[in-house]
Amino acid sequence: MRSTIKIFAAVLGLLVTAVAGPAFADPCEAPLPSQAGAEFSGVVRYVVDGDGLCVGPASGGGATWIEVRLMDFDAPELRQPGGEEARQTLRRLVFGRRVDCVVTPGRRGTTTSYDRTHAVCRLGGRRVGDLMRAAGVTEGGN
Repeated sequence: MRSTIKIFAAVLGLLVTAVAGPAFADPCEAPLPSQAGAEFSGVVRYVVDGDGLCVGPASGGGATWIEVRLMDFDAPELRQPGGEEARQTLRRLVFGRRVDCVVTPGRRGTTTSYDRTHAVCRLGGRRVGDLMRAAGVTEGGN
């Protein structure tokens, strides 16, 4: 009986991993700029969540897109209350539009975490974090 439960648990774990894994993948695969103060610009090609986006040239695939963690706005996590709304607001504000970004150290002094570069991005001269607050999105992430 115990071996049946262990097998069931293992199969269930594999199924959850197989189903959930691709849902969290994003297409942003460009090398990350990591020097504080480095500047880069491009079109927002993908919105990861309420404080994450991918910036790249107007044409080209994910291999040319830089994944950014916005350092001037801390959105709720996607599964927290308000998380999906924050993502949709960020998408509405910046998707398909050109932003100018500057690599900025995060709380721990690092300029990258996971697969994202830390940056402050501007749209038409206005900080994206300020645009999110002006749109009424409440901060509250990690």
